[in-house]
Amino acid sequence: MRLIRFLSYWFFAISLAATTAGAETWKIASPEWPPYAGAQLPENGRAIEKLRTILRNAGVTLVVEFMPWSRAQSIAASADYVGYFPAREQDVCEEFATTHPVIFSKVGVIKREETTLEWSGLDVLFENYRIGFVASHVYPPEIQRQIYRHYQPEDGTENEEDLARILSAGRVEAALMDPEVLFHIADRLSLNGIDPDPRILEQLPLVLALFKSEGYERRMNLLNALLNEASAQ
Repeated sequence: MRLIRFLSYWFFAISLAATTAGAETWKIASPEWPPYAGAQLPENGRAIEKLRTILRNAGVTLVVEFMPWSRAQSIAASADYVGYFPAREQDVCEEFATTHPVIFSKVGVIKREETTLEWSGLDVLFENYRIGFVASHVYPPEIQRQIYRHYQPEDGTENEEDLARILSAGRVEAALMDPEVLFHIADRLSLNGIDPDPRILEQLPLVLALFKSEGYERRMNLLNALLNEASAQ
């Protein structure tokens, strides 16, 4: 059964690719979000590298323009772009369609080295410790509920870099963030005192948000077929 499903995905991908091979370019907007995406990163980051490789298998050339998160989301809603990536599924608005996950990010609890956290659930964690978070992020529902319930304005930061800084400075005992992003920031800024062993809460899908312009459904079907093929291998 698995072989049949794999062959179906494969033939579907090949048939779609045949209509675009060697002649199609997808231009996307991308936020600067190391280590997943960035103009100065090797291969433009792990997420961009994976998307580019998958599309190359269908003869599609990926062109990426890097910019801040808010600009990437707004400028991608134009005829010059097919969409933006990486996109957090929960942040994608109705103007865009989401593909299958291309790669996964994480959300975890990262603490200071000298801090001992004893908790059996998120309610216990928030009740007993100061937990930092990025105020503009939409976290998974249970985490977001705890943030609202125990909200302290001084524990919310404008961005991930600020959150890494206040964790390193000891202004919070732990932070809710993607560990790979935090560790990348800590290394770049030479921040100290951060425990290298995070506790992962959830994996979060990163998708390509396709602007609902002419041809977006064909693009979505093509990429989804390629992703299905890759996951079946």
